[in-house]
Amino acid sequence: MTTVDSRYPSQIHTLWTTLDKEVTWLHGRWIIYRQLFGTSKERVELLNESAGTFFNVLQDVLLHDVQLSLSKLGDPAGSGSRENMTLEALYEALLGAGEATAADKMKASMQKFEAACVKIRQRRNKWIAHFDRSTMLNEDVIPRMGPSREEIESALEALREAMNCISVHYTETTIAYEHFSMQADGEALLRNLRRGLRYRELVEAETVSRDDYRKRFHGEV
Repeated sequence: MTTVDSRYPSQIHTLWTTLDKEVTWLHGRWIIYRQLFGTSKERVELLNESAGTFFNVLQDVLLHDVQLSLSKLGDPAGSGSRENMTLEALYEALLGAGEATAADKMKASMQKFEAACVKIRQRRNKWIAHFDRSTMLNEDVIPRMGPSREEIESALEALREAMNCISVHYTETTIAYEHFSMQADGEALLRNLRRGLRYRELVEAETVSRDDYRKRFHGEV
């Protein structure tokens, strides 16, 4: 059970903590993407040498996931009986709770976030979440490529600004989402891949017996 932070209005706290968790792990997935695919040519070569097809698929999956998450966070609060957990939902809840000052602080940052996500949402709507017929048959309509890392970084920066408007307002604390720390992250995977490739070198050099792996793991992971 989530402990209620009395610094937030009670009707706002659940919305805030849920969005905060989503934004935190969205940054976590992007950090892993950058660790694996956006740091150096040598790392990409290591991934390709280890399992090139798998990591090519993973790269696309992570890019799609990040764009989907950004788009969902920027969706409307809902329509009819359908309600969404979005920035707009938090904004409307602030207004409904009479927290006009906090809502006003958030509004400008939400507009920046929306502007930063225009192309991201277009991709989501046309070929990531849906296979729009004209898009799929004619790449000249909306090229099925992108985004650049700069585009994602700009959207995340605007998202952090919107979230921190609320955090600073109620707690006088800025949340450093971009520095979210994980133990078993992309760096851990890269270390193990390097060890695995070194092991293969030792086997090929006959420093380690070719039966060592089979004897240790019985041919299985």
